Amino acid sequence: MATAGVAQGQTAPTALPDSVAGFLNKSLTLLETYSLERSTVNWPRLRQTVYQRAQGATTVRDLLPLYPFLFEQLQDDHGWLSYQGKTYKWRNPARAPYANEVVKAALKQKPGVRVKLLPGRVGYVQLPGINAGGSLEEMRAAAQVVQDSLCRLPLPRIKAWILDLRLNDGGAMAPMLAGIAPLLGDGHLGGFVDLNGQPEQQWYLRQGNFYVDSMQVTTLEKRCPARRSDLPIAVLLSGRTASSGEIVAISLKGRPVTRFFGEPTYGATTANESYPIGGGAYLTIAGSQDADRTGTAYKTSLTPDVLITGGDNFLDLLQDAKVAAALKWLKKAPKGGRKS
Repeated sequence: MATAGVAQGQTAPTALPDSVAGFLNKSLTLLETYSLERSTVNWPRLRQTVYQRAQGATTVRDLLPLYPFLFEQLQDDHGWLSYQGKTYKWRNPARAPYANEVVKAALKQKPGVRVKLLPGRVGYVQLPGINAGGSLEEMRAAAQVVQDSLCRLPLPRIKAWILDLRLNDGGAMAPMLAGIAPLLGDGHLGGFVDLNGQPEQQWYLRQGNFYVDSMQVTTLEKRCPARRSDLPIAVLLSGRTASSGEIVAISLKGRPVTRFFGEPTYGATTANESYPIGGGAYLTIAGSQDADRTGTAYKTSLTPDVLITGGDNFLDLLQDAKVAAALKWLKKAPKGGRKS
């Protein structure tokens, strides 16, 4: 009788419906296989905890509140679950609220590519985030928009560049880098590395198009002919420069006669990969770190060479503190590819 009493006092776990259990198990397996921080997690214990929290779930929708918790265990605030048009991710409380109201207001206007010739024959390029979709045709079209904008400037007259990434909050890296290929020229730009710094995929510009390793991602039909790709470049950053925007900045790290102005970037310097789970759902996981052409990996924000907080003026660039600092440096920057 005592044994029976003990058995009655225990709560046996209720089996989840097959579709729900399959969705959860595939999610956990993908995270355990691909997450950048997978080695920091006790997976048997985490699986046990997650299945305990999932008790009573009868549909996939009942599982959705678990995903911020899962990403928190992996310290991944760059990844997310996409399900029926909504995203579920971990909001890292360690990130301080962003205080630059001018940048936030400019982003709300959904800015496009903008070019301008500034005093001293300086070409100004505002490169915002570009969401180009996943097809090669969409990548090519988005890159063409950027290069066509560059072509409107009198390229033979330009002596230096300002690349403004303050409003670049991410998207697709390929059209961004192929779009500004006339500024950068061909060559190795950087790559993805694992947690130990071992190289994975590498990024290149070849004949003005963007490649990942040997795979050509963009195929531009009309290229913008720049006479020189070794001109000085000042790069402007903000706390909203994020994800692929940070990749563009990292691609210029280690380049001769290049200097960074503004604020530390957002700090989403990991590479995401999306994996289908089922029912149209995708799990996007941060699985690699971004590294520059020298092999230096970035796990947190990029810190500018010249720190300038505030003073942004997107309506009148000549009254913009970051543009002014960049113009001052470019006036005396060495020409012809020597390091500053």
